[in-house]
Amino acid sequence: MSQDNRQKRDLHALNEDGMVLCNPRDREAAHRAEMEGIATEDATAVTCRNCLDLLHQLAKEKRGQ
Repeated sequence: MSQDNRQKRDLHALNEDGMVLCNPRDREAAHRAEMEGIATEDATAVTCRNCLDLLHQLAKEKRGQ
């Protein structure tokens, strides 16, 4: 298990493939995030700045189409 003792962790967004949005190529990061409860599919609950930026960018692209 992780040695991270922080009380409050950032919530990361998951993409359609189940990978962490801010680190989509690292399968281990996605698995670890899900096991530690810091991954969510709820876009309104995300607190990771990188994931929020990417979610905003994806939403902007969808509106443009």
